[in-house]
Amino acid sequence: MIMAMFFYSWGPLAPLLKEKLLINNSQFGLINSTMYFAMVIVSIPSGFLTDKYGVKWLLILSGSLMGVAFFLLSLFPFYGFLFVISTLAGAGYGMINQISAKGIMYWFEPNKRATVMGIKQTGITIGASLIGVYIPFFEVIMGWQKAILLLVVIIFGILLFSFFFYKEKPEPLNNSLSPIQQDRLKQGKVSVRSVLLRPTLIFTTAVFTLFAICQACLTAFLVIYVHEVFHLSMAISGSLFTVAMVGGTISRVLFGLISDRLFRGDRVAPLALVALIGVLSTVSVVFLNDKPPLWLLYIISTFLGVALMGWNSLAIVLVAEIAGTELIGSVMGVLFAIAWGGMVIGPPIFGALVDLNGYKSGWLMLSILLGISFSGLTIIRKLKISVKKRSPVLKGN
Repeated sequence: MIMAMFFYSWGPLAPLLKEKLLINNSQFGLINSTMYFAMVIVSIPSGFLTDKYGVKWLLILSGSLMGVAFFLLSLFPFYGFLFVISTLAGAGYGMINQISAKGIMYWFEPNKRATVMGIKQTGITIGASLIGVYIPFFEVIMGWQKAILLLVVIIFGILLFSFFFYKEKPEPLNNSLSPIQQDRLKQGKVSVRSVLLRPTLIFTTAVFTLFAICQACLTAFLVIYVHEVFHLSMAISGSLFTVAMVGGTISRVLFGLISDRLFRGDRVAPLALVALIGVLSTVSVVFLNDKPPLWLLYIISTFLGVALMGWNSLAIVLVAEIAGTELIGSVMGVLFAIAWGGMVIGPPIFGALVDLNGYKSGWLMLSILLGISFSGLTIIRKLKISVKKRSPVLKGN
């Protein structure tokens, strides 16, 4: 949650930094692009380092990079130096998903992972919601630089707590596998390359990237869309964004519970349901008239958040279980590098479509991408079923 508060603080800080540094929107946009680029670059090596050195030390490194970045921001808010700060921040944030996913794989049983991952992922939407209130409020009380410094103190406090109390992984209480079964498991170890080339993971990566594009477009354009098209105030437009974030927060936990309990550990079926909700939500936006009732906009915004913000906890667990605990960092690093690349190119494409043909063309693009994701998930489900039929099951494992 604290990492997300840092990551999403650039939006609330934008007016303050633009006024102080006398920069325009394009110049400020370059800062965000630098951060995303750093995330893409660090994603793969940090995944391999997580697998090699463990969760604890990479968790401390990730948070430290973010903390140092914003400590420097509180001291030296100069435009040229912002590129250094955003690079450090992007590097720190680019590690956290691989690290936390591996930790959850170690500490929780398969029938709880999707639920726990959903709870963990709510930290992102909660942090994003909180920072929008935190920066304006504390800027009045103590100034934005001191407000940022307070967050820095909090994150280093969390890291210090992690250093002393976080255990890398639970100690096995007993070994339920026979020596023959242990030998089979050792012989079954695979390389990162062979895992990445599995058809199931290739399709999952493609679906992950399409969802990521849709999420980035929603967060970038929802507020400005309702403000420009329906002439709503910025306060109401912002409240629609908040409603979408709340929908995403709830769905991350809800669909995790559905996956663990109702679908008995099946990640693909509930994820396909999320994609279908996304298709219906974005298509409904395309067919809105010029003056829809406000209650309808709130309902649609909620379901947009449910689908376009609520998908990733299930997707992360799906990838983690395909990769296996020992290789999850490396595999997730590659996957996030690709997915974040989609988040970089998605909003500009959406914006270009809007400039050419209006907002409906942009929302239609998201509908098509989500429809492709739904189709991809049906293929993944068939692949997983065929793999289960071919794979021998070890009793007691």
